[in-house]
Amino acid sequence: MKRIGIAFFYHESHSFTPMITELEQFENEAYLLGKDIIDHYRGTKTEVGGFIDYLTGSKEEIEIVPLLCASAVPSGVVTKETFEKIEKDMIGSIQDNLPLDGLLLALHGAMVVDGLPDPEEKMLENIRETIGNNIPIATTLDLHANISEKMVTYTPMHFGFKTYPHIDMYEQGLAAANAICNCLFENKQYQAAFIRLPMLLPSLNMRTETGPMKKMIDLAKEAENIKGVDNVSIFGGFPYADTASSSASLIVVGTDKKTMGEVAEKLAREYWGLKKEFLVHLPSAKEGLKIALSRRNKKPVVLADISDNPLSCGSGDTTELLRMMLRNKVDQALFGGLYDPESIKRCQEAGEGKTVELELGGKVTPEFGLPIRVEAKVITLSDGVFYNSGPFNQHLKVDLKATAHIVVDKLDIVLIGRPMSANDPEMFRHLGIDPTKKKILALKVKNHFRAAFDPLIEEVIYVDAPGVSTNNLTTLEYKNIIRPIWPLDNAIYLEGE
Repeated sequence: MKRIGIAFFYHESHSFTPMITELEQFENEAYLLGKDIIDHYRGTKTEVGGFIDYLTGSKEEIEIVPLLCASAVPSGVVTKETFEKIEKDMIGSIQDNLPLDGLLLALHGAMVVDGLPDPEEKMLENIRETIGNNIPIATTLDLHANISEKMVTYTPMHFGFKTYPHIDMYEQGLAAANAICNCLFENKQYQAAFIRLPMLLPSLNMRTETGPMKKMIDLAKEAENIKGVDNVSIFGGFPYADTASSSASLIVVGTDKKTMGEVAEKLAREYWGLKKEFLVHLPSAKEGLKIALSRRNKKPVVLADISDNPLSCGSGDTTELLRMMLRNKVDQALFGGLYDPESIKRCQEAGEGKTVELELGGKVTPEFGLPIRVEAKVITLSDGVFYNSGPFNQHLKVDLKATAHIVVDKLDIVLIGRPMSANDPEMFRHLGIDPTKKKILALKVKNHFRAAFDPLIEEVIYVDAPGVSTNNLTTLEYKNIIRPIWPLDNAIYLEGE
């Protein structure tokens, strides 16, 4: 009987937002120990769901040892106290369950902690010290991970998502579990070839259905057919984390060191050659709204407020796009979700069907738009709990800590009790709102929402309203990234270009 631990420590951190991430944010999303992990993630299309299903369905004799799962919605830098608490619990859960024969660990790869710029690297180092060098570890990583060289020395087995929107988290969980079992039952010895590229890329044009990232993922999948190569991960990096590891990179996992190195070099040159295709120019909120109003589509048009997308660590409460829509008296439209627990409380005090005066949004980052004073009718109140319809994080429970559906003039607005991207239509359906009945959907999103919304909509208009997650990286004051780096520094060349 082989004892395989499963664990999850996940956060994407923004170095340039005033928000901080504390233990409460992890407890609001997921903070689980022991068997509660199995109950929470079994049947979900997540990395941990993949771990559980693979190990449960294996023909080999395996005991799943659930350790710790801690996850928070992307936000600002994690406080040192919060990280140390979770790290202590993680290491303690491992120590309490020794001996282990293997470990599956779901990470993001772009966490930043106050005073500790590469916490995933530190976590892996401490886990290695706890379990020793002979126990295999396999990780899953986000496509937007920032990878350091040391992470690859602690284990060669890293499996990055190959889709954006991320709808293959489950499949990468299966792949990591398969690799662990290959080590334990077939004595397979994996190695890794890692290359970090001097590119800091905005993520908007990283969709894997079209564009430059699709080209790279297609090349990665082709390379996986080469003998001696088992897995290839292409990482776009997360540019809002100001760390020495912030950049694009790639990892080739396999058993033939020479072949893996050749594949990595070839892919790196291809990646570098595509760098300019990742840059796009976006309309302002005013320009984007004008375009949306000119459309005569049968299905809704989405105005994607990417600079305030909570899954890019936006506050979820900027007001410029909302102000434009109210000023133009836009009807047959839906705006959401706007993070505003203060306004939700006032709606709850007034009750459904009542009219209430509110100051909407603009409380967390007022520099990107002050609160908007309105008179609103309260339509529906909810506890904010629903289950994703998917395919992104399908079947996963979401708790928004209360929601309110209000109408201002003729504009439907959904208020939410904690920052969350509108990535699943259930955010609106659980309030009785059918988003397909609207002409315009103004959403605080980037790309993940397209997995569920694309079949429901006609067009997406990305707008770059003010916000901490702007598509224009030149506005951010980096202090820790390794320079020179493209496109912030143009005179960057790889040997032989």
